[in-house]
Amino acid sequence: MLHGAGFRAVSAEIAGTNARPVLVAAYKVLWLAFSVEFIVLSAIAAAALGSSRAKQLILLCSLIPIFNAGLMLFFLGPFLGVYCVAATAVFFLTGGFLLPDAAQPASMP
Repeated sequence: MLHGAGFRAVSAEIAGTNARPVLVAAYKVLWLAFSVEFIVLSAIAAAALGSSRAKQLILLCSLIPIFNAGLMLFFLGPFLGVYCVAATAVFFLTGGFLLPDAAQPASMP
């Protein structure tokens, strides 16, 4: 949500450049989509905690910030945002591995 809070300031800053309108619009969409992505990931992770498959779902959720951090590092280079996204991936991985495995069905005698 903090990322989304910076949208107005960054949006005004990018609109003041001489970038083509389509690039300004694409930047705005990517900024908002990235913010919404992490809100949705948080909701999925919170909802997964009551599931017998919580561990698998949380670990699956970790793939998104891992992928994002890799792309950000490749295209933008090292900066605070890359480290924050990488830390999010580490938190998802740590939380996922700390959860117990899915409950095994009881075997019949």
